[in-house]
Amino acid sequence: MYVGRYRIRQPGSDGWTRKAVYIGPRREMTKPEARRKLRQILDQLGVNQDTNLMRSIQTAPSETFKQRVDWWEKNKLIYLQPSSCNMPGVVKKHMIPVFGDLSIDLIDERRVQEWVSKLHISGKLSPKSIENTWKILRIILGKKHVSGWSIVLPRKTKKEQRYITPEEASKIIDAAEGQFRPLFALQFATGMRHGEIAGLHVEDLDFDKSVIHIRRGTFKKIETDTKTAAGRRDVDVDPAVMKVVKEFIGDRKEGRIFMSRNGTPLVHSNINRYVLKPICKRIGIPKATTHAWRHGRISILQQNRVPGDLIKQWVGHTNLQTTSNYTHFPADYKQQIVSELAGKKE
Repeated sequence: MYVGRYRIRQPGSDGWTRKAVYIGPRREMTKPEARRKLRQILDQLGVNQDTNLMRSIQTAPSETFKQRVDWWEKNKLIYLQPSSCNMPGVVKKHMIPVFGDLSIDLIDERRVQEWVSKLHISGKLSPKSIENTWKILRIILGKKHVSGWSIVLPRKTKKEQRYITPEEASKIIDAAEGQFRPLFALQFATGMRHGEIAGLHVEDLDFDKSVIHIRRGTFKKIETDTKTAAGRRDVDVDPAVMKVVKEFIGDRKEGRIFMSRNGTPLVHSNINRYVLKPICKRIGIPKATTHAWRHGRISILQQNRVPGDLIKQWVGHTNLQTTSNYTHFPADYKQQIVSELAGKKE
């Protein structure tokens, strides 16, 4: 026979009681049919209805989503990177109105899927933003709560990331002035994140060995730890580029290498708006951001067949899949590879 098992919270009890119900003989139905019948039985019993769950929760109070958020912000959010500062705003705008007063027990896979679908249908958030919002909710609820869930998210449109080629890099560096000439040269030679290069101190550079020790990053105008544990690393640099940086530093022995007029860390949005994009416009190439340097450097390393593990180590990635996402192959390079392969066959 088929027997269905389920759990129910009895009024006045803090725990769950296991129950079983007879479904029918195996010779009369298949397993999928038995499952469908069990769902009908549970619906008739009202086991999965919100009213039944709320009745049991009222007699044995459970944590609400608002309470969980308050606890999470005080005890876990404080340990995340400063770049996570926008999370409370996302929670307040997109989650509290929907889940705020609900018990955590009532926030199940079906309810969350409906919430995701409404966010998508409203058109107020891009598929990427919806994915990020769902990730925040998943963090707040905890791995154990969402274990086994299969939330379907809107499909993201893959957009080709802008990357700076060696030819473009040379033109940009030649057109740059002041500290931005050595900064751009170093960024293209290393593929460092903007926050890492903005957080560089003179004492982080070993000119004898031509190595940079990356020990920190920045968020806006605040120095922070590196983005990940893998971000704390040593990067080998072309001696010619290190010479350019050394000439810029001069006799300084400590302090930030690159900084604003007020001595604070450089902010990438300001560099993009007031320096890099205007240069691109002036020299007649598509506009780029500081992140395009990183994509360009990784692409050059891949095109020159540098071992993947070494690239991952130099750029501070945690896995090779991430490195692959930063790799771009121009049309002339692909044609070159095809020609080389054809030549080997002959």
